[in-house]
Amino acid sequence: MKIARSAAVVLVLSLLLGACSSTVDGQGIPAEQASTSSRPTEANPQPAPPIGAGTVVESHRIAGATLLISGLLPALTDNCNPSGPVVDAAETEDSLGLFPPGTAADILSRYGFVAGWAYCRSAADVRSSTLFVAELSDPDSASVASDELAAALAVDGYQAAELPDLPDGRAILREDSLAEDGQDASLLQVLLPVDRMLVYLFHADLDTEQAGTNASAVLSQQVELLAGFQPTPQDQIAALDPDPFGLAVRAADPPGGLLTNFSGSYDLDSYLRVAIAPERERVVLVDNGYVGTYVKQTVLDSGRSYQIVVYEMGSMAEADATFTEFRTIETEEFDGVRFTVPEDLTIPCFYFQVEDTETFYQRCYTREGRYLASIDVFGVTNPFDIAEIRTLNAAQIQAMRG
Repeated sequence: MKIARSAAVVLVLSLLLGACSSTVDGQGIPAEQASTSSRPTEANPQPAPPIGAGTVVESHRIAGATLLISGLLPALTDNCNPSGPVVDAAETEDSLGLFPPGTAADILSRYGFVAGWAYCRSAADVRSSTLFVAELSDPDSASVASDELAAALAVDGYQAAELPDLPDGRAILREDSLAEDGQDASLLQVLLPVDRMLVYLFHADLDTEQAGTNASAVLSQQVELLAGFQPTPQDQIAALDPDPFGLAVRAADPPGGLLTNFSGSYDLDSYLRVAIAPERERVVLVDNGYVGTYVKQTVLDSGRSYQIVVYEMGSMAEADATFTEFRTIETEEFDGVRFTVPEDLTIPCFYFQVEDTETFYQRCYTREGRYLASIDVFGVTNPFDIAEIRTLNAAQIQAMRG
């Protein structure tokens, strides 16, 4: 899962007001038409539902309606942050680091923020793209919030810009140097209302033309994807089923007790937004009768964290085929060091050093019947200390047996 692989790549933007306007190259209507779209100037948002299990479920639903950027921009090969579920507008400035302090949280809250999902992909150079899809009170609230957010973010050299093929978008652009070698980059932020949903895109590219072209392509496909998404009415959020596939009991309880908001149920589309290799995993899951996924993740104050992910497949044979392919993906696409646990030498395990730290994380795959699971332990100082992951492996096998 991506939550096990995210590189801490957060582009921290200190911000300053800019008053100029520019047109970012793209395809579509002429730039002079971009300001003719009528927009509401005020909204009457409904109160947001209380934060709880229902808003976590809704955030996972939104994940499935968030564009898989790498399918469109294959050069962006790496998972990055900010990524994941959002159920409290304050998280966008705090733990997620999506927006600078004092810019977005109050605006999102004012317009009935329900839940959202962030998804980030990056390249080895300055290029990166982050989508944040947020569910607000109503279409007018999404539109007014996009205007206010664009104004709040238009600081530190950002200039108002236009994407000709997205007249409802609010874009701001900055030319900058992000890389240590001084490589130039064009930074583009866009706010786009889509019915009740508000789409935010941060895109860093090699020049202004590429930034505009790629951002327009990402947003156009994101709009198409949202056409098939139906936001849950606010008064029905609390009643959403947190475990529609009945898989919670098939996942062992990791240490720490309090589950993060990554925890919970995922269908195929939402799961792929946390997959380590979404294109390859989509094929193997669809081919093997995929039913659903359940995640349990905990984070301790000590820095140690744990994650258990259980999958239900169509049959024992299909679970075995998926297990084999997951092991192959780990071996072919990532640089983990293989190890085994003495209880079952057929269980593939790997450890990885966390970049820029002296810690490691360990991962094992196991299966039982039509279920398979991955078990992760993060924050390990000695990769050869396998006591905890052995215990979790045993507990997970028992949970899958039922």
